[in-house]
Amino acid sequence: MKKFMVLAFLICGAITLVGCQATKERMTLLDTITEVSISKSGGYVGLNENYFLTINRVETISGFEKVLKNTKGISHDVDVTNEKPDYDILIRYENGNTHGLHLQLGNAGEESVIMYIGHERNGYIVSPKDTNELRKLLGVSKTLINKRVAFV
Repeated sequence: MKKFMVLAFLICGAITLVGCQATKERMTLLDTITEVSISKSGGYVGLNENYFLTINRVETISGFEKVLKNTKGISHDVDVTNEKPDYDILIRYENGNTHGLHLQLGNAGEESVIMYIGHERNGYIVSPKDTNELRKLLGVSKTLINKRVAFV
């Protein structure tokens, strides 16, 4: 009977571990997003605060939140010396907290990768469909580079 209990415990433990590994982690939002600011990235050294686009319209923020919630966590190698992300993103929350993100934007129909600043080895995959949404969002800004834009 004792061997059966130990065996049952080991099987349950193994199933739990396998289940945890199969689950893809999603991005964590700290509160309701009130503003998203975007800048060209200067690299993995921090957040470029020279924003060319600031989004604070509820409908647009809602679409951005949806993209973040649809991501899937991955572990990946980042060459912080020779590579750099395309964009830096500052998320401001209703409770006053902020998140800094790096975005490696994929081409149309390809995946992108979003990373929390300071945690670049743990990225989040953005689906090709959501990459297209991000490209549309950023496409608005391409004609407005070097200008501060606010959507209210």
